Order: sequence, then C-alpha cells, then structure tokens
Amino acid sequence: MIKMVEDLAAPGAVALVNIVTKEAAPEWNEWAHYILTGVGYAAGFMGFGGGFVKNLGLASLSGTVDHIYNRVKGATVTRAPVSRMAYRARPAGPVQGPVQRTYQPEFEGVTPHAF
Repeated sequence: MIKMVEDLAAPGAVALVNIVTKEAAPEWNEWAHYILTGVGYAAGFMGFGGGFVKNLGLASLSGTVDHIYNRVKGATVTRAPVSRMAYRARPAGPVQGPVQRTYQPEFEGVTPHAF
C-alpha cells in the first residue's frame, strides 16, 4: 500500500529542492543532494524521523551518485612546471621572435650546490 506522505511527498520534496537550488543557487545543488542523502540515511539508521526522512535519503541517492560520478570523471591531475624557466608567447618583433624565455625567481635564495 502506498503511503501518501512517506512514499510520494519525500521524492516530491527532493525534486522541489533540486529544482529550487538549480534555479536560485546552482552552486548549492550538489551539496543539497549530499545533505538530503546523509540526513535521510543517518536518520533511518538511528530510527529518527520515520519513513518520510528515510525516503528523503532514498530519493536523493541518485542525484548524489550522479554528482560523485561527475566529480570522479572530471578529476584531472595537474603538475607543477618542472623548469623554473617558463616560455611566454610574445608578439613577433624584429629582434626577439615569437617566444621568449623569462626567469622565475622562486629559487633565488638557494645556493647552487643544493642541486
């Protein structure tokens, strides 16, 4: 038997939170899913809030998994430059050419024998 408040209102509330956060504060949409899922599962595990709060966690789980998947899929590894000399593109001139090496002073205080 379907319980109106527990089984229908909880997914409706999650959908409403999703739509409102996407329109009003898109930067909070991901966190809203995490919070709803965490609160729903934690309350269900501890026996608080009844079926409505538990179903909030269940209904928001798909959004949470989608956000986690997008974070993992979009993760990139960045590396620091190996050389302390960087290349900079410059407008072509008669003397210097299109690329010029510039000095970056991050190792100025290091003595030569340290390397």
